[in-house]
Amino acid sequence: MVMAKRIVYIDIAKALCIILVVIGHYSPDGCPEWWMVVHDFIYTFHMPLFMFASGFVYIATKRDGEKYGEFIMKKIKRLMIPYLVVSAIVIGIKLLTESHMYVENPKTVMSFVKMFYYPEAGFFLWFIWALWWMFVIVPVFKTKQQRLALFAISILLHYVPFATTDIFCVAQFKNMLIFFMLGVIVYDWKDCLLAFERVPKVAYVGVFVIAYLLSVVPVWGGHLLSANCLLPFLGIAAIISLSKMIGQSKLKNGWLMVTSSSSYIIYLFHTTFEGFAKALVFKLPYLKNISDSGMFMIGAVFVVAWGVIIPIVLNEKVFKKYTITKMLFGLK
Repeated sequence: MVMAKRIVYIDIAKALCIILVVIGHYSPDGCPEWWMVVHDFIYTFHMPLFMFASGFVYIATKRDGEKYGEFIMKKIKRLMIPYLVVSAIVIGIKLLTESHMYVENPKTVMSFVKMFYYPEAGFFLWFIWALWWMFVIVPVFKTKQQRLALFAISILLHYVPFATTDIFCVAQFKNMLIFFMLGVIVYDWKDCLLAFERVPKVAYVGVFVIAYLLSVVPVWGGHLLSANCLLPFLGIAAIISLSKMIGQSKLKNGWLMVTSSSSYIIYLFHTTFEGFAKALVFKLPYLKNISDSGMFMIGAVFVVAWGVIIPIVLNEKVFKKYTITKMLFGLK
């Protein structure tokens, strides 16, 4: 399903995933147990899904004959310049405000140096480093067969334990390459995978839910399924299938398209705006009572909405309009 060179169901999946990312990054101390169940469920698949979508879109939109240097320069502009800009902004805000209010993970002036080799502004930024290394390495493998071999290597990197480092997020790259390459392979070999299209899409969702329950509900004194084994792959299949169902339905999904197109900006800024919203919520006499599930839910909706909507408004109303902001935040 392609529209104006965009793969609609992948866009829907990205929109759903970035919303889940924002939800997953709100877990204040003392929050209800049921919220942590939701949090743990999201964390079984949301970043593997993002990597899968990135690999799928990379190979689906790959330009034949594009020089490697030109491609890398595009990724510097798209990924690394926005990463450095946002890191500097976040670190600067924390340095300016930490003497006046509570700041999670306070910073020092040396943080401006560390951000060049570590996601110092917020560890969630590991995703950008990991994705960067994938775009550095994967284009070297030019044929379908070579990329299939890299997929096999990524399986070994993921499952064979050996020491790595968080510097430049090498460890995260090692563990996530398998999902990026899965997206590449699914597109590369889509003609060989047509049989999977005949399976009812709702079946993938059902299998994922059942598998998750088997991983968390004790049976005979233990769990029947490891959460780290199949759930990321089943979660990818489930959300992709759900996204196809949404794309093929009569539901209006324009807001999902807007969310998808702003997903990178949301990723870069959501924790900052969630932090502002969280500080506001905790100052209100009723909403700060997070032990009350009803009050907590109202506050959580407010915080998550800020983390999604404010970056979208910034992207649509400011960043896309000016040449300098387009350059700073990797927009076309």
